[in-house]
Amino acid sequence: MAGKILIVEDDRAIAQSLTRLLAREEYYIAAKSTAEEGIDLIREDPSFDLALLDVTLPGRDGFYCCRELRALGWRGAVIMLTGRSLSIEKVTGLESGADDYLTKPFDPAELLARLRAHLRRTRDYNTSGDQIDKITVDDGLTVDSRIRDAVVRGEPAHLTDREFELLLLLARSLGTALDKGWLFQQIWGCSPEMGIKALAVYVRRLRQKIEVDADNPKYVQTVRGFGYRLGGE
Repeated sequence: MAGKILIVEDDRAIAQSLTRLLAREEYYIAAKSTAEEGIDLIREDPSFDLALLDVTLPGRDGFYCCRELRALGWRGAVIMLTGRSLSIEKVTGLESGADDYLTKPFDPAELLARLRAHLRRTRDYNTSGDQIDKITVDDGLTVDSRIRDAVVRGEPAHLTDREFELLLLLARSLGTALDKGWLFQQIWGCSPEMGIKALAVYVRRLRQKIEVDADNPKYVQTVRGFGYRLGGE
């Protein structure tokens, strides 16, 4: 099976069109029309690989749905779907835990390309067999490729795939400043319109999970005018 996809879309015509499109690609599809139904499904079956979430839903919106899925510890990819192209909505979606954003009406070929890229990225990282399984930054932070997570002061950080990819890139060059444009290309190569703002959102989210004080980071340090580096003791 190509993968398991959750669609949360209240417009029946759009939901049916997406279902037909993805079914032709041999994906397993489950379609729900409200945020609560999507959350309940992932709670019962967290094995879904990716979720397509409409922003405008009856009752709770797609941002709420995304936040709740992340709160459950679900680490699949999330692509937000919206009828508006406002930058603030894109940033809000990323801050909610989304990985990508598509504005309606979108080209079906573009949707499939982005979806495949997210699924391929996850599988590549899960099967790559990294040369170094663990990178110990200091007594308070370890980056563990075997579980695709960080261990922070003895506890799992529950990083999403994108958050882990960012931390792993920094950890592999521990102490070295990495250009923010290069980091962006490595992680968001298929979504250039989000720009560096997307990287800044994920840096903030990563800091919130691994730093004692996210406003005064010890680990993920900003190199003004250039990018970021991972520091420690």
